[in-house]
Amino acid sequence: MQPHQSSLGLRTDVVSAVIDDGAVLLDLAKKYFYSVNSSGWAIIQLFERGTTVEEVKTICSSWSGEDQGHAVERFIEVLVGDQLLTVMAESPQEHNVNLDGKWVPPTIEKHKEPLHRVMTSAFDPSIPLVE
Repeated sequence: MQPHQSSLGLRTDVVSAVIDDGAVLLDLAKKYFYSVNSSGWAIIQLFERGTTVEEVKTICSSWSGEDQGHAVERFIEVLVGDQLLTVMAESPQEHNVNLDGKWVPPTIEKHKEPLHRVMTSAFDPSIPLVE
């Protein structure tokens, strides 16, 4: 994958839920959760529609009023490294994403345990309880 030149999109099996100060992503294939802050959530929304790394950096700079290339690159490196993004065959869609609140450098945190390790159920004896 050549992330700087290709149009990238969030994999279809990565789902998100908005929280107060950002969002939580769940990789359904690998069962890992990721927490992103509000700026990270805005970037994720760009990838949901399809975009390039250069477009993301340009949009982030317009939101922040300054070059945010390094912080944005680190954020995208995690997305690419953990294979949360995929190369899109079609052209990216128009970006209608707004940053809610003040720009802060984007952060992403991968939770330590996959979902199957922290899931508990009193109703399903086949799912082990966390010890």
